[in-house]
Amino acid sequence: MMRHSHPAHTYPPSHYDDQMCLKPPLLLWVAVFYLSRAITLPVAMALGHFAGVDEKAITLFRGVWSANGLIPSSIAAVMLYALMRRVPTASRTVRWIWAHGRMVLSVSAVLDIALLLVALIRQGEINDQSIWSLIAAVGDLYFLIYIVAARRVRHAFLEFPPPPDPPNRVTPAG
Repeated sequence: MMRHSHPAHTYPPSHYDDQMCLKPPLLLWVAVFYLSRAITLPVAMALGHFAGVDEKAITLFRGVWSANGLIPSSIAAVMLYALMRRVPTASRTVRWIWAHGRMVLSVSAVLDIALLLVALIRQGEINDQSIWSLIAAVGDLYFLIYIVAARRVRHAFLEFPPPPDPPNRVTPAG
């Protein structure tokens, strides 16, 4: 069950939001964006194109993107949505997703690692693409360990802002 009162663990006051819930750490945001890269990277490329980013940089992004990562990225994108909707008025679904966030992100990372390793084994030779895949798998492994082992991440997923109190109903005297 998620906490709605002041937590027992102590962090500096700046680590808490207005509802006195532990804020998700910056590295958790980075992990979620990284794990959802097959979805967020095309969005970033499109924004970069419209912003006038050099075509060489966009070509580099295209070289890193892979359709194989769409399934694990879709799983992580659900957590990106939950991170952005972590407010008192959030739905029960968002609260459920948040409560299971470590598991959701772990599944995304493990699935991405597995897909990358299968692709590397099938390829059979080492080239530029296989090196990028290996680097991506190492990144997935790093974030997997962080999500599973970091105490602050565990504590952040235990808390969610409480729902707003319903307005007091006045019943007619009778």
